[in-house]
Amino acid sequence: MSRMARLKTDLSSPCGAPADATARFYDGAAAGYDALVDGRDDNVAVRLSFCERVVSIAGPGGVILDFGCGTGTDAAWYAARGHRVIAYDVSPGMVDVLRARCINEIAAGRITPAVGPLAAMETALQGSPPVAAISANFAVLSHVRELKPLLQRLASHVKPEGALVASVLNPFYRQDMRHAWWWRSALRSVRTGAIELKGKVTSYRHFVSAIREAAEPHFALVEVRAASRSALLGALDSNFLFVVLRRRP
Repeated sequence: MSRMARLKTDLSSPCGAPADATARFYDGAAAGYDALVDGRDDNVAVRLSFCERVVSIAGPGGVILDFGCGTGTDAAWYAARGHRVIAYDVSPGMVDVLRARCINEIAAGRITPAVGPLAAMETALQGSPPVAAISANFAVLSHVRELKPLLQRLASHVKPEGALVASVLNPFYRQDMRHAWWWRSALRSVRTGAIELKGKVTSYRHFVSAIREAAEPHFALVEVRAASRSALLGALDSNFLFVVLRRRP
């Protein structure tokens, strides 16, 4: 498992690990996060492909909720293309980097940062038009144990026919399947619906069927594809999957 894949985790205690532990982890990672993630050409290509899919769904000028915004790379990209962005993360350290990167966009009202529990995000969304697209990049949702309550909460902020676009960790990533921990977790996955890996933060490589079930009745799963266009063996060779959940009317 790549180091980058470990850099997203539960965003609030109702959805998984305690928020304070998650925030401390990302506070510690914030200073080196950009060099770690965007220092790799394959990650840059995956990020660009993901962001392009988000804006294609949001439409011209559509409001985007950058859920798990990290240091603000995606938020800045969206704002530069005419979108208003609500940029939310659990980690004050990550959002501090975003504030420095996006100082002009924040001053102009193109980016609104929010940090802390989910209530902080919802406060930032007050008075905003309904969200056209939610962006959850680099495996934010893969470190949420119980997806259903989170997706239900997010759905209330998305306009009808809007969508949540997420990159999630692939449960059948070939490199992971070489390790004993994958097979041990696979035996438990019938009960959990995910391949689980414990560490400083815990990741849940949710099966697509589990994501589809958790999304109902608010979202419909309409798209799943390998994030890496150069994957030799399709989804098996891609660490990330792109998932699109369309908001039901």
